[in-house]
Amino acid sequence: MRRLSTMLGAAVALALTASCEDVVVDAGLDAGLRVDGAQFFRRAMPAETSGPGVRNVVLAPTVLAGSATKVSGDLEPTATAIAVGLDGDPGYWVVPAGLPDVTAPGFPTFVAGVSFAPMLRAGAKSFVARAIDAGGNFGPPLVRPLNVNARVPPPGKLVVSLTWMNQADLDLHVVDPNGTEIWKRNVTSYQPPPPGSPPEPPGTVRQGGVLDFDSNASCVQDGRRAENVVWTTAPPPGRYVARVDTFSLCGQVNAYWRVEVFVDGVSVKAAEGLATEIDSRAPHDRGAGVLALEIDIPASAPGR
Repeated sequence: MRRLSTMLGAAVALALTASCEDVVVDAGLDAGLRVDGAQFFRRAMPAETSGPGVRNVVLAPTVLAGSATKVSGDLEPTATAIAVGLDGDPGYWVVPAGLPDVTAPGFPTFVAGVSFAPMLRAGAKSFVARAIDAGGNFGPPLVRPLNVNARVPPPGKLVVSLTWMNQADLDLHVVDPNGTEIWKRNVTSYQPPPPGSPPEPPGTVRQGGVLDFDSNASCVQDGRRAENVVWTTAPPPGRYVARVDTFSLCGQVNAYWRVEVFVDGVSVKAAEGLATEIDSRAPHDRGAGVLALEIDIPASAPGR
């Protein structure tokens, strides 16, 4: 059985009674809250509250679904870790406590990168934090109200959207029914008139899907962590294939991703996955990436 982080300590690991399945395979992909470098436990937090308390939590009160930010704070002196989660999630995350700093002398501190799943529903949520001591005892909860705003896709008749949760460089590949692959080295499916044809009149709308951005390209952080292929006019009917290529994890252990298809602004299909270091080893060319989803788009009604 792979050990929990040594920073948690054997006592905390034992008290949390994590099974081999918890430690090895559960990445918390269905949780609304995800925490970088933390261990996910698929169970409710214990009811007992005999452990140390959480003195303070710093977290923005309003977040966007699909976004990432930081959470930090300090704990009572006997704490060795902190458990955090969202109300309604299937489990919680454990983050090892760090050393005191100048802002909280004598008190263990914590800081972690957190992200909010793209599928997280808009509305009021509660962020719950509980300190844990070396004996595995949980303290009373500190609850922070959290307002979640929905992620809004770009406008378009058809939008295929990729979002992910950290600093990795992921690339969206979309193949349209004509076999044209749209990706960072071929950003549009538009086909110009063949040689010898009359030029297009000024102002002609160039139909086709367009990739809007190559986010985090070569690990240069841009804060977007999203790529969209957008058809602003009626897309060709037929089967569309979306893949996710892990160009680089940029120092991250893995990267959660979500591909979602919107028709006239309405979500019609989605898939989620976890990019790992193995995924980054494959060639990064046309046809690269793991299959995220396939979808058949019917012909648009006249006038749409």
